[in-house]
Amino acid sequence: MSKDQQEEVSTQTQVGKPRRTNSSRFNADEEGKRRATLLKRVHVVRTRGERIQVSFDAKGQPIGKEGDELQSWIGVLARKHIPIWIADFISADLEPRKEQVWLEVVTSFTVDESHKKQVLKSCGESAKCFRYDLYQAFVRDHIDDESVWQRPAKVVNNYPTISQDDWERFITHRRTGDFKRLSDQGIERRKKSKYGSTTGRDGYRKRDQEIFEKTGSYADRHVIWRDTRIKPDGEYKNPSIKIIGDQIDELTQQDTQGSFESVGTEDILTKSLGNPEHSGRLRGQSKFVKQAQ
Repeated sequence: MSKDQQEEVSTQTQVGKPRRTNSSRFNADEEGKRRATLLKRVHVVRTRGERIQVSFDAKGQPIGKEGDELQSWIGVLARKHIPIWIADFISADLEPRKEQVWLEVVTSFTVDESHKKQVLKSCGESAKCFRYDLYQAFVRDHIDDESVWQRPAKVVNNYPTISQDDWERFITHRRTGDFKRLSDQGIERRKKSKYGSTTGRDGYRKRDQEIFEKTGSYADRHVIWRDTRIKPDGEYKNPSIKIIGDQIDELTQQDTQGSFESVGTEDILTKSLGNPEHSGRLRGQSKFVKQAQ
């Protein structure tokens, strides 16, 4: 079972309630306006035979306004090219679609081949989040209701590339026992999760940039991890995070005094959290930052 298949979380509740949307992405005015603005800018640039110039920092993260536009464009392409019924982003059947995403990225933005893997990884995460949002907004509370088989009007109006067949395959997958089992496992994992950040999915990257703009240097990942779990009032999100935050502060002081030494990923954050990094994951850093860095 791949990691990508263990993604969406569902809860079985009483059916027959009016459908509700759980994400602002399905607000036609908000989503449509943002998408139209980005599409217009990309179209104008491509019509001129140009590309949007994207800068990357030393960690390989896209920065500035253009970096944000690249991230948004990857999300647009994920929703356009990656089927909502797909269960596994690493499937070989998706390779042609991934190549199309990459082609449309480099046609519109200056992105070097060395960033291809991370761009496609970001595409996979965007597609996963989109499937989750669709499920939460339109399916979860109506999974056993016959009306769930019909595409919601907001999906039809905002995402015309999602056909009725796509929607039915999406619903079919989410009615399977495998999905229900993974969903229940996801619910249990979320119940045990104590260290969620206060930022959005792109919070690490943006916090990293903010610190660099203010100080001229990059913060260690334990600083970014800690900062993205502090509320606007200056308090930690919950007592469990405060314990980790205090441990980070203590080890930071030891590091300054020379009594603690970081070696690779065996650093202040790993020591504070009490468990090692897994391959392919780097806590406290954006998806663009590789563990080798």
